Amino acid sequence: MTAGTSPSNLEDVTMKKYLTADDIANSARMMRTQYSGSIVIIEGSTDMRLYKRFVDDRKCRLIPANGKENAIKVVNILERSNFEGILTIVDADFWRLDGVDFEERNVLVTDTHDLETMLIESEALDRLLEEFAAPFKLQKIKTPVRELLLEAAMPIGLFRWLSSSSKDKLSLRFKDMHFDSFMEKFPLSVNIRHMIREVKENSHEYSLNEKKVKKKIIGLLKEEHDPWQACSGHDIVEILAFGLREVFGNSDSRYATEGIVDRSLRLAYDITMFRETELYRSIQEWEEQNQPFVVLQ
Repeated sequence: MTAGTSPSNLEDVTMKKYLTADDIANSARMMRTQYSGSIVIIEGSTDMRLYKRFVDDRKCRLIPANGKENAIKVVNILERSNFEGILTIVDADFWRLDGVDFEERNVLVTDTHDLETMLIESEALDRLLEEFAAPFKLQKIKTPVRELLLEAAMPIGLFRWLSSSSKDKLSLRFKDMHFDSFMEKFPLSVNIRHMIREVKENSHEYSLNEKKVKKKIIGLLKEEHDPWQACSGHDIVEILAFGLREVFGNSDSRYATEGIVDRSLRLAYDITMFRETELYRSIQEWEEQNQPFVVLQ
């Protein structure tokens, strides 16, 4: 048990993992009996820690739904009963690459692949680098760090896309990958062959044809796919942590982990950056179309 985590808290976390869309919809209905403001369904607790800084907590409540699919189901359930003032914000993931139409009136998506890539795209990355990068090491790198991160993360993002597509149906496991096993230092990049091997072993899919998969990834890399839509924010953060530890970090970053980098990016991201996004403007439009409900500060 981790410090500061009581048995009751552990039980609460475990219970949330098993909440269905109907359970969460019922929670929203119960909330409505005592509260008349906006209710925003988001994917999880990590997103909640960021979004809660930007919403008007007097007029808006956030409810985590333990995943994108659950969040959308909750809104669909409540819409069928003419529940007003309900909105969900979810990650775009591969929707734009797949050409998915997500023009649902109460479903909004991130500008880029996910919330973490929105942080990377913003000035939050520049602030993090000011704190953790060594200027003289950055000068030796010809490619801007943001561009370097996208280039490095692209093969993994495209591999994830292949795995998730209905055509390939690889259904591989990318969670808990060991990035150190396939990252290259100079230049900061992914060794595609080693990356495929790591995912294969992590998924226990030993029949996976590595050469065939590598050929498909290289083929996709030659196509014109927007890296902001293809790359997973988690992968970029892992690569950034590796880069800080091994390539361009200062003495404070030698123990940088994905968790530390992710948390630092969230803390560096402020309302002025959020106001520059399409998501922010979409929320404003939703407010105009759903008066008197308010979400933003």
